[in-house]
Amino acid sequence: MTGMQEPAGQPAKTRYHLLDEIRGFAVVCMVFYHGFYTLASLFHSAAGSALLAFFTPAEPYFAGLFILISGIASQLTHSNLIRGLKLLGVSLAFTLVTWALGFVGMNVVIWFGILHMLAVCMLLAAAVNRPLRKLKYPVVGILICLVLFLATMHIREGWLGFPFLRWELPAAVMECKWLFPLGVITPGYYSADYFPLFPWMFVFFAGASIGLWAVRGKFPAFMAKSRVRPLAFVGRHALLIYILHQPVLYGLFSLVQWIIQAVS
Repeated sequence: MTGMQEPAGQPAKTRYHLLDEIRGFAVVCMVFYHGFYTLASLFHSAAGSALLAFFTPAEPYFAGLFILISGIASQLTHSNLIRGLKLLGVSLAFTLVTWALGFVGMNVVIWFGILHMLAVCMLLAAAVNRPLRKLKYPVVGILICLVLFLATMHIREGWLGFPFLRWELPAAVMECKWLFPLGVITPGYYSADYFPLFPWMFVFFAGASIGLWAVRGKFPAFMAKSRVRPLAFVGRHALLIYILHQPVLYGLFSLVQWIIQAVS
């Protein structure tokens, strides 16, 4: 890494392999979690249910880590608009496929999952990155995002703000069934994967604020060195793995179930 500052608006040329490795770790955690979910919900496995219950409290943390890294990457890409549109297409295809699976008895529909949320965030980043690049102190953006995350994390419960200063959302808002992308859900709403914009978009833009240090050549040199190549590989191919891992897991578990039934 040269340490030289990139021109304003231009992504840094250095590849920070540590970011790939961290993203790869988050993806591996996601694959295991979805494996437990598949065992519990589709194969009705007691062991799968126990593992799912045990690891569910950790899920927001590795998902948040993945979202944060995606936000950092938004400062290092050549076009958030193109990336966002491509990911939006993939996420809408996910909704269509998972909805269609309902006709064969698989209740796994995803209306607004992590890919939908990231696609919208990338499109927003395309719109706001130019003024964001002018932020002199990235820590200011990080702190603002932290406050907004905390202020919106209870939207599903019907209020915004903090325990000592809160604003109850009007009943008309809470009863609107089309606000689920924002985090407002009505009784009966179900999505097998659900990451609304509030509060998760603020994790993404906290990452985008951190990414300002990268485009200014201020990330430490050790971040450019690859240490765990398998994780870096997974991190570089995160979207492909996300697309393929569920069908692969379902096929693998189906095969194991068939073998067990055949020999018993």
